[in-house]
Amino acid sequence: MSGGRAVAQSAPGEVAAPAAPPAPAPSGANAPLLGPQPPPPPIDVEAVRAAERAEREAAVRAAREEAEAALDAEIILRAGETAELRATVETLKEQVAASAKAAADAPPSVRAARLGLGLTGYVQADLAFRQSSEDQLNPSTGNPLNEDRFMIRRARLRATLDRTYVAGLLELDGNTVNGPTARIAGAEASLRLPGPDGPGGVPLLMATIGLFKIPFGWEVIESDRERLFLERSTTERALFPGEYDVGARLQGGWRFLRYSLAAQNGEPIGEKSFPVRDPNHQKDWVGRLGIDGGEGPVRVVAGFSGLYGTGFHKGTPATKPGLQWIDSNEDGVIDSNELRPVPGRAAEPSINFPRHALGADLLVAGTTGIGRTTAYGELYYARDLDRAILPADPTGAIGAVGRSYRELGWYVALMQDIGAHATVGARYDYYNPDRDASDRQLGMVVPNDASYSTLALVAALRSPSGRLIVEYDINRNHLGRAASGLPTNLMDNVFAIRGEASF
Repeated sequence: MSGGRAVAQSAPGEVAAPAAPPAPAPSGANAPLLGPQPPPPPIDVEAVRAAERAEREAAVRAAREEAEAALDAEIILRAGETAELRATVETLKEQVAASAKAAADAPPSVRAARLGLGLTGYVQADLAFRQSSEDQLNPSTGNPLNEDRFMIRRARLRATLDRTYVAGLLELDGNTVNGPTARIAGAEASLRLPGPDGPGGVPLLMATIGLFKIPFGWEVIESDRERLFLERSTTERALFPGEYDVGARLQGGWRFLRYSLAAQNGEPIGEKSFPVRDPNHQKDWVGRLGIDGGEGPVRVVAGFSGLYGTGFHKGTPATKPGLQWIDSNEDGVIDSNELRPVPGRAAEPSINFPRHALGADLLVAGTTGIGRTTAYGELYYARDLDRAILPADPTGAIGAVGRSYRELGWYVALMQDIGAHATVGARYDYYNPDRDASDRQLGMVVPNDASYSTLALVAALRSPSGRLIVEYDINRNHLGRAASGLPTNLMDNVFAIRGEASF
């Protein structure tokens, strides 16, 4: 003791507890008596250290668990990315394989990639048997009436130029349809504004001048090397013979929209009077507006077409009056009653006349279990546009019909691919070149059916570089005469085989 206050000594191994601050002395009546206070309890250092150690271990364990959870999440994320990457790689491999197969299946071409040049071609050789064939000559033209023969239907060579802003085409054709013939089938020079897909896609705008297909409907512009049926429908061959005409054209597209507008001479390459020339200064305006869903599992192509133009009636020169001898009694001697005067005739001027046409087309294609299925068809309505089967001439001039022709035609077709190397198809087409036709029967004028119809049945074997096509056409018309003198069907069915090679 010192100073009257005892100091507690700590036991060995114990830490002295800090002295508590003195409590304020109570005052007044409530003040207790002062006396000795008990010492505070000792602190358990081991317990404090154990608590701190447990707290640190809990913190480490929580941090470890958090890190493990983050690592698991990262592993799952990386696994998903890896699976997605693997799927992408597999998809790319499939696309590359499909592209390689398509390139292998496509007809080979000669190209100079730097200059954008291409060279392709094909040959179509036919053997046909026609019911209406005769071993005679046409008295008007002198051409053979026999159609049971071999012929080169088309032999095409096509050179193309394909640059970013410039495109060109030259196509040559040889055939033996009317004897050996070599001609220009197509010649185009174009400037274009590429679309979002670049030079290889549909341009936003392309201006073309030259000899090109008439932009009307689907069948006219369909490629001869892609078409399954040997020839186009009767309506198309009547209204647009030869498919090609000379003129200028604007065409292009945006997304699924397609448009085309052309001014042309109005005398297609298959027209007989003035092929690819123009006897009048007026031009035929023709165009199409439509949609194209592009290639895919399901494809839809549709459009509306229109044409407005001017036809031409050829005039005749003036003739002098004369005499005509008709040997009525066939004795070879001129008798007075066998001479007849033939009056002279004034010159007949050439005359223009208006003509027009409207059309609608639809194609739907989709992939089925056995291959690609394609259904398509077209509807044509025209006035005075026939230029091949029953040429229209409503002028009323001498030798002309003297009234307008109202033409109506349509067709529907179905094609089915069977595997990778076979296709079958059927097409029915109808064409009436004169909806107002009449006939004189028993002294009375009665309406006459001038229509043509054809059911074409076709089968083809395909390879990357050629096809073998067999087709049977059941033709119906009103060109024959029955024993009673009434119009009847002239038997004109056709069986044909075509061999095609392409490159």
